[in-house]
This record gives sequence, C-alpha cells and structure tokens, in this order.
Amino acid sequence: TEMDDVGNMNNSKKDKMQSVLAIDAKQIILYDGVCNFCNTWVDILLRIDLKEQFKFAPLQSEVGEELLVRMGKEADDISSIVLVENSSGIGNEMTETSYFDKSAAVLKVVEELGIPGKVFAKTALAIVPKQLRDTVYDTVADNRYSLMGKRDECRCSDPKFSDRFLL
Repeated sequence: TEMDDVGNMNNSKKDKMQSVLAIDAKQIILYDGVCNFCNTWVDILLRIDLKEQFKFAPLQSEVGEELLVRMGKEADDISSIVLVENSSGIGNEMTETSYFDKSAAVLKVVEELGIPGKVFAKTALAIVPKQLRDTVYDTVADNRYSLMGKRDECRCSDPKFSDRFLL
C-alpha cells in the first residue's frame, strides 16, 4: 500500500481500495486474464450461467489483486482460478467471505451451475482427495499457455457482458 511521509494511505490508493470493498457480488471468479484457455472457459460460463450468478475479474486487475491479498496470497499470484463467495460488501466485518482455489474453485463453480454438474462436483469433492484433484489442476494450469496460447493483455469485457466484469 502506498503511504505518504507520515504513514497515511494516499487518496488515489484509498479510493481504489474503497471501490474494491464496495463490490456487491455473491460470487466472483478470478481468472488469468491473459490466458486463452482461461478466457475460453469464461466465455462458456457467460453463455451457460443463465442466472447471471457469477461476476468475473482478471487476477491481474485491481479487483483481482486486492481480493488475492485479502485471502492471504501475493497480489501477483496468477497460479490459480479463485472463487470468492458471499462477497456482498467485502469490506463489511459482518460478512463472511469464502475463498476457493484450484480444483475446489472449479468444482464449486460446476456445482453452482446445477444438475448434472452439481452431482458430479459434490461427488468429486467428497470422494477424490484434494491432493489428487489439485495435482490434476496444477498439471493443466502449468501448461495452460502451451495448450491455447497467451494474450498480450487482459481482455476488456464484451459490451454485452460489461455488468458481469469487475476491472
């Protein structure tokens, strides 16, 4: 956090943090904004999430970086998808916010989309050990750029879905 000479947070940084804290979204998916593989899945979710329950933010965005820090990760950690749940008024001490990453995030998203994914996701979460699930996730994540390439910069949201992106 940028501070002035007497230890006070500068106003532009404070304003940015306040805007992040004011986010009112039940579920936010943080994804690697330059990854073509990740963006393809975001596009799929935008089409099949008919209830519009998910909002999206690139991990590299101000929102993504702030939420990563809030969950105890480095602001530049783009190693995993993150699902932020119950993020209504993130800055409010009374609101409990849950963070899921790696395989747990993927399976929670699938679960939220409803049947038949819900049954599969609940079963996988209950039966398959987290270490095994995350090993599979890490293998895909470590090779995501070689699978489908990488963009030079994060995508700007499609005007049709602009209300679904937090940048």
